[in-house]
Amino acid sequence: MSTGFWLLAASFGAAAAAFLILPLWRERERSGRWSVAGLIVAFATVPIAFAVYLNVSTWRAEEPAVQAPPEQIEMVARLAARMTENPDDVEGWLLLGRSYMVLGQYVLARQAYSEAWARTPVPDNELKLSYAEASILTDRASIAGEAGMLVEEVLEAEPGNQGALWYGGLVAIERGRQDTACTRWSALLAANPPSEVADVLRTSLASLSCGPAAAAAPVPAGTDGGPTISLSVRLGESRSIESLGPQAALFIFARAPGGGPPVAVIREPVSAVPGEFTLSDSNTMLPGQSLANFPELSLVARLSVSGQPTEQSGDLYAEASYSAGTEATVELVIDQVVP
Repeated sequence: MSTGFWLLAASFGAAAAAFLILPLWRERERSGRWSVAGLIVAFATVPIAFAVYLNVSTWRAEEPAVQAPPEQIEMVARLAARMTENPDDVEGWLLLGRSYMVLGQYVLARQAYSEAWARTPVPDNELKLSYAEASILTDRASIAGEAGMLVEEVLEAEPGNQGALWYGGLVAIERGRQDTACTRWSALLAANPPSEVADVLRTSLASLSCGPAAAAAPVPAGTDGGPTISLSVRLGESRSIESLGPQAALFIFARAPGGGPPVAVIREPVSAVPGEFTLSDSNTMLPGQSLANFPELSLVARLSVSGQPTEQSGDLYAEASYSAGTEATVELVIDQVVP
């Protein structure tokens, strides 16, 4: 077998583990603890995947990767039955798609996301990535087609989207752009994931010979001597958080004055406003990038109604300029509305 095959096989094996670990990471952030059983399953996936691939020739994406408890399967079946009675419930289709993904039923997940897509006039980045993810795990060839294009669209809109960075690396490998895969996975590693996720990323970077600099662990904020920017964010007197809706989120961006992608980003719940924040090199979008490289920065605090980093009509924001070496706290009073 060719070296290219083993690189791609290693990447897909790591993808399987990362796919299972990343949801566990999000669950840990909500509950404060890891699912031990989930981690065991995630790390067992890689050797199991290789063993199955080498000894079984039939790809059966419709079969679940993990045997779920009967009550969980029954709950998902009830949701699926309810969707046949209420097919225009987009949120229901999204929930069904996520449920099938957890069960490893990727074909059914893709079908559910397809139903949601058909009923969504302008699919957002979350739906694009969910559909692409289910498609890739259903049919590996889709990474070279529609699924790969959707991942690229999400990355163009959200360069720091962690799921898109992972799958974007796979897309880059498929297209023979190994350097791009290194860049994307290094950026994901620089987002300070838990050690379990970071280990998967380092393995993937090593398999691509990205070099020790790319695979190195990010340095925690405040230990690298890089600059820090202190910010104080609050709402203007005429604005209220209650008017934003349940999906709203706070994004703080640092950009070069001439525009372009963000240099550094912080995402917080809207409940963090008013609050004090610090931007540092730990928040930069690309490995090796530093706030010190920018003598001037434009700082933006935006309350996103959709919870997405892409600016939309109705979002509230504040903007201020920053010069390198300024030690005073930057005041951002959110009182402007995106037209």
